[in-house]
Amino acid sequence: MTEPLDDIVDGLNGRVRTLLLALDRQDRLETAGRFVGWLEGERRQGRLAGSAREVLLRALRATSDPVNFRLLAMLDPLAPVGIGALMERLGLERVAASERVNDLVQAGLAVREMVNDEVRGTPLARGLVGLVERAAAGAGERLAAELPGGGGEES
Repeated sequence: MTEPLDDIVDGLNGRVRTLLLALDRQDRLETAGRFVGWLEGERRQGRLAGSAREVLLRALRATSDPVNFRLLAMLDPLAPVGIGALMERLGLERVAASERVNDLVQAGLAVREMVNDEVRGTPLARGLVGLVERAAAGAGERLAAELPGGGGEES
C-alpha cells in the first residue's frame, strides 16, 4: 500500500504534466505567438513547483467540501462506480451529482468515463483522502488519550 504523500506526488505529477504538455502543444500551433517556448522557460526558471502548487491547492479546495470528500472516499482508481450508485449513496439528484463529479474531474481528482457514465478516483484523490483520514485518526487518538477519562491526566 502506498503512502498518501506518494499518491499525492504521483497524482500531481501526472496532472500537471498533462496540463503543461497540452499548453505546450497549443504553443506550437501557427497561431500561438506570445507563448512559444513558454514551457522551456518555466523549466529553466524553476517555476514547475509553482504550477504543481496551484493544481494541489485547487484539488485541496475541491476535496475540502464535505460532500465532495465523501464522494472521493467512495472512489477507487481501478474500480469505476456508476453515477447512479453515487447519487444513491450521497443522496444527490442527477444534476448535483454530475456537477460535483465534473468539478472533481477538472481538479484532477476523478476520471469520468462517458460510456456507462462511470467515475473513478485518481491517485491524487486517493492520496488526499488518505492524508485527511490519517490526520483525523491521529488527532482522534490523541484527543481520546488527552481528554478527561481517556487515560491522560484529568484537568
